[in-house]
Amino acid sequence: MLKTIDIWSEGTRMSADLFIPDDHQEGQRRPAILLCHGWAGPKSHLSRTWAPFFCKAGFVCLTFDYRGWYESDARIALQAPQPTPDADGFVTVRGKPVREVVDPLDQNRDIYNCIHWLLEQPCVDTERFGLWGSSFGGGHVIHVAGHDPRVKAVVSQVPGMGQAPDAHGFTHMGPEGQSAGAALTRAELTQVPRPAGMPESLKGAGDSRTLWLYHARRAASHIRVPTLIIDQELEEYGGRENSGLAAKNAIPEGTIVQYHVFPGTHYDIYDKNYRQSAELARDWFLRYL
Repeated sequence: MLKTIDIWSEGTRMSADLFIPDDHQEGQRRPAILLCHGWAGPKSHLSRTWAPFFCKAGFVCLTFDYRGWYESDARIALQAPQPTPDADGFVTVRGKPVREVVDPLDQNRDIYNCIHWLLEQPCVDTERFGLWGSSFGGGHVIHVAGHDPRVKAVVSQVPGMGQAPDAHGFTHMGPEGQSAGAALTRAELTQVPRPAGMPESLKGAGDSRTLWLYHARRAASHIRVPTLIIDQELEEYGGRENSGLAAKNAIPEGTIVQYHVFPGTHYDIYDKNYRQSAELARDWFLRYL
């Protein structure tokens, strides 16, 4: 059963799809998986592929569009100082929707708000909740799993793990020596180009205010739940040492980790290796949720 729903994230509506197994009975609680796509990836893709595949195996699944992307509403950047609220507490403003900007910290907040919503559903067993993510979303699920004890199992494929930190674990400067904390002026955004080799047809630009502060591999050092990492042998975005291998090496000893490498390049995970990767992920969640 598929339901199209709305989830609110920091006051902005996100569009989401909820999958419930056809044999679900009232009062039953099922394990659940939140699926997080990558750079400019739409929920509609996951709602045709991995989500229904996992749902057939008995999992409640949720897909969503990040704020500012596809079917979700966008944050509003004001063009002038905020006016004084009227007697009813409302303001009328002139604003610009912020769309197709990749802000990893905002996207992580969207993920947390999806988790909050999903774990409140009566059909979900809160003790059997997992995260699945791909590409930049693969890094996101590593980041969230390193901070949120509600996550009980993780599958991360071809993850974007962020900038490599310095000896102290931080990256202090943005592009061209700009401070990563540079203030956002009205509706202006400081953007960086899409990663080298990324298809021109892929939408979006990164927000340099937050991309340089985002270190998924540092969060990986706090993961304590079973984690499956799926990589591509010829990963073109910085190589495997900045993708799945970076995640694997950052997760501490004693944590259950499996690292699997498929032949091919980054985008082969979505077609040539889709079925095998989906089966690996399904079996991981069946085992650990």
